[in-house]
Amino acid sequence: MVRDLRALADTRFDVLVIGAGIYGAATAWDAAARGLSVALVDRGDFGGATSFNNLKTLHGGLRSLQTLDFRQMRRFIRERRALARIVPHLVRPLPFVVPTTRNPRHSALVMRLALAINDVVARDRNDGVADPALQLPEGRVVSRKEALRLNPLVAPDGVTGGAIWYDYQMTNADRVTLSFIRSAAGAGAVPANYVAADTLMVENGRVVGARLRDRLTDAYLDMRAAVVVNAAGAWAPEVVRTLPEGARAVPAPRLSRAMNLVVRHPARSHACGGVVDGRFLFLVPWRDVSILGTSHDAHEGGPDALTVTSADLEAFLAEGRRAFPEAGLERANVRLVHRGLLPMVSGQGAHVKLLRESAVVDHAAHGAPGLISIHGVRYTTARHTAEEAVNAVFRVLGHGNPPPCRTDHAPLWGGGISDVSAFVKNAADAGESPVSPDTLARLAATYGTEYHRVLNIAREAPALGTPIGEHTDVTGAEIVFAARHEMAITLADAVIRRTEAGSGGHPGADALQRAAALMAWVHGWDARQMEREIAAVEAFYRLPD
Repeated sequence: MVRDLRALADTRFDVLVIGAGIYGAATAWDAAARGLSVALVDRGDFGGATSFNNLKTLHGGLRSLQTLDFRQMRRFIRERRALARIVPHLVRPLPFVVPTTRNPRHSALVMRLALAINDVVARDRNDGVADPALQLPEGRVVSRKEALRLNPLVAPDGVTGGAIWYDYQMTNADRVTLSFIRSAAGAGAVPANYVAADTLMVENGRVVGARLRDRLTDAYLDMRAAVVVNAAGAWAPEVVRTLPEGARAVPAPRLSRAMNLVVRHPARSHACGGVVDGRFLFLVPWRDVSILGTSHDAHEGGPDALTVTSADLEAFLAEGRRAFPEAGLERANVRLVHRGLLPMVSGQGAHVKLLRESAVVDHAAHGAPGLISIHGVRYTTARHTAEEAVNAVFRVLGHGNPPPCRTDHAPLWGGGISDVSAFVKNAADAGESPVSPDTLARLAATYGTEYHRVLNIAREAPALGTPIGEHTDVTGAEIVFAARHEMAITLADAVIRRTEAGSGGHPGADALQRAAALMAWVHGWDARQMEREIAAVEAFYRLPD
């Protein structure tokens, strides 16, 4: 996967997808898999904005029961199951436990009924999931003693028991997003990061492409496509700003800031739920940290104005302490602040109404044929929304019956595994290797069937088979692989999103220094560029003053 801007300028594509978060990535893969020529660009790095900010969970739609929206619930169940099929090495079952109380909304009786309905609606939740370890059990209600054993973080007063259900957790959400892009590239798509779509090109009233700007060189190029898909997330209105006002149709005109906190916290077996102001917050174990989420509040201004102040951070921590008084949630324990922007229908302050479902908009109805916009809400359902968007692309291209979509069952890059545990064990037992058995197992679990590509780099240079720092297991080979083959342009790309080194918090000064040296070796950076790259990563981790 090589950044080739000449291919963007020299080819007339069927589809240009603007925005390479999870929605754009899934759209590019589906379109390429169905035989369309596809270009995929993003103004930043792949999955580097809102898609980076999530609780790492794939939901089965249990919340949809509150409004008895069984159609939406079924969609969540299908999409959760689809991701377990196509990236089995990057997901795992995760039990959630929330306290029951005498409050009628959270009583044991209501939760028992909700879980029973959930299990009926989700009766096919494991269909086609080949790996026995990924089969999701039924939910259940447990005693007060058991609930407080599994979730000792909440105040025990008023707790009558606990409700337990299962969803999936993404062990590496960034590589799930990247797997869609790698799959698209393998099917012929041309992806490029750090390429901004500055202006849509319009001829005879029809959108025919975009004027792109290489943000690394400030060079411009005109790229033509039969259909443009605007999947730029919070930047979607910026993409259409030069169109006539009526053509800028968006289902949710405002943005909400979503925030999650990565905190130092002893790993637990269950994701713990706690109530604050009538709603649940969750403290989710992930690797050797936990993620507290999610807070929502109205965002004022454009997407580039997204900030988190010290007051914002303290207010969220205060909510977390009310939900989990026994968790010791203090500022000193915060390793990383996640933030992203989602479509908001209305709201003020912390009282917001988010767009309930993702939307696909064909702008032909608003005077801009050739343009389709995606307004995504949830990571879990991105693949389904992408399928709808590609169906719309085929309709614009004049195909009444689009070719069938296969992205709900076709393995993504590295995902052709029927038994992950056996696959990882076989990799670790593979015999003579330039890395340790533990590293081999981790590479297999991270890269799936393609782990040998990283291993080959360590074979060529055994020194690259060792960790880049004292506090991370990520090897030099992974950094080099990211730079050579996964379009990691900056140090942040390699450390924060391509590898596990820094996605859960600062990996240590020694790791940044060695990773920067390896990136410099591949990309030809001088000492000043290395310093700038390290400074940019340090700024990413700095908490608001």
